[in-house]
Amino acid sequence: MRPVISYILIAAIAGFVGGNITEFPKVADKISQRFADNPEPADFWTTPAIPGYGKIHYVDNAAFKPGDDLSNKIVFQINRSEGEMISPNLGLERVARVTNLYVAAGVPVDKLQFVVSINSDAVPAALNNEQFRKKYGVDNPNLKLIAELRKAGVEVTICDQSVAFHHLQRDWIDRSVIHTLSSGTTVATLENQGYAFLPL
Repeated sequence: MRPVISYILIAAIAGFVGGNITEFPKVADKISQRFADNPEPADFWTTPAIPGYGKIHYVDNAAFKPGDDLSNKIVFQINRSEGEMISPNLGLERVARVTNLYVAAGVPVDKLQFVVSINSDAVPAALNNEQFRKKYGVDNPNLKLIAELRKAGVEVTICDQSVAFHHLQRDWIDRSVIHTLSSGTTVATLENQGYAFLPL
C-alpha cells in the first residue's frame, strides 16, 4: 500500500511543479509589463556629490536627516569583496551613496569628515592598475570611484596588516590610498575622536 501512496504523491508533486514551470514565462512577462507601465522619471536617481556612483533617490520629508549643524564624522569599514571584480566594490559604492545622501540633504561637502578603512578581503579594491590587471585581467574599476571620493574630501585608507596577510607588497597599493597601521586601530582612534562607526 505504501508504494502506491508514494507514487501518487510523486505524481501529484511532479504535476504541480511541471504545471507551474510552464506558467513561468507568463508570470515573468506580467512582472516585466508591470515595470514597463511605470517607468521611473529621468531624475529619479541622482549622484549629486560622487558623479556616476552611489545613486540615490532623495526624499525631502524623511526623518533623521543629516544636517550641517552636526559633526558629520563617519569612519566606514569595508572588509568584503562583494560583486564582480570588474565592477567597483559594493562597499565603496555604499560610501558614495552615503556621501550623496548627506550632500542631497544639504550638508556641504567641506563639512563632511568621512574616512574609509579598507581591510581583510576588500584589499584588492586598493590595488594599483598594474597589480590588479595581473590578477584579474582588467584595470582596477575601484580607482575611478576612489578618485571621485577623494575629490569630495573622503579619505580612503588601507590596513597594512591586511596587506601583509594577503602577501602583497605595500607599493602594489595605489598611491591615492593612505596606508594605516591597521583597520582596527584606525577605527578605534577615530571613534575616540568622535567619529561614528559604520561597517559596510
